Amino acid sequence: MSRHHQQQQQQQQQQHRTTLRLTDNVVEVKSKFEAEYRRFALKRNGPGGFTAFYRLLQTIHRIPGVDVLLGYADVQGDLLPINNDDNFYKAVSLANPLLRIIITKRGKTMREGLREDMEKI
Repeated sequence: MSRHHQQQQQQQQQQHRTTLRLTDNVVEVKSKFEAEYRRFALKRNGPGGFTAFYRLLQTIHRIPGVDVLLGYADVQGDLLPINNDDNFYKAVSLANPLLRIIITKRGKTMREGLREDMEKI
């Protein structure tokens, strides 16, 4: 990988990092894909829905083109999928203040992948 390409990747990654401000309009997101964790802030009422969030996670974790499943743990600890706008908005609205996202490659069952990953967070 060229030095210029590495610099571009670092700049893109820094653009995705947002300083967390303690307001009701911001949710802190902690996402996990395999052994990698990422933290970033997300506006609760920001533009976009599930598809934009899915693509953002692919970019942040550097997995463009990888078909993945997204999930989160609700307040009762149940493992729930995020696969449409309704589920996405519900997950964001329940985050207080942290939204823990588990990203699993499609092919592994959602429940199996999420349970293994939630034990590690």
